[in-house]
Amino acid sequence: MASLPFQGHHRQAGGVGRDRGTVVADENVATDENVLASLHRTVDTALPALLKEALDRPGLTVATVCGGSMVLAMADLIEGRPATTLHAGLDLLRATGAIPIRARVVDDGDLVTGAGVTSGLDLGLYLLERELGPRVALAVERLFAHERRGTVWRNAGTEPTAGV
Repeated sequence: MASLPFQGHHRQAGGVGRDRGTVVADENVATDENVLASLHRTVDTALPALLKEALDRPGLTVATVCGGSMVLAMADLIEGRPATTLHAGLDLLRATGAIPIRARVVDDGDLVTGAGVTSGLDLGLYLLERELGPRVALAVERLFAHERRGTVWRNAGTEPTAGV
């Protein structure tokens, strides 16, 4: 298998694992690195151009869950913007210039990101509330038998003091 450069390491087809500062293949192990390698392959597709077009379109909201914000970050589409992803990907967001936020849902106007896969329901319900109001969101919450968790982070309000 050919190695490809990846974030200062090497990526090999079939998955990755760490070995003295390089990344080596291990197709039988599900790791965060395997997920990262899969997301990295996405950057080599037409998807980043479509996402850029969506982010540039006035009035359109782009929403991602879990690895979606990592794809945006790896494609250099959210530099300087607050976003969240699965806890294991927050360092990647920081390394690409995005502003990682530890929250289940982050609302940055035309970009709304969700953390891990289970936060996808929370993100969807938040968007329903944001676009259609709390009555619709609550009705869907009841339909799904899912009560939202956490506070949606928005760049608004007073900054908390140190140590909080």
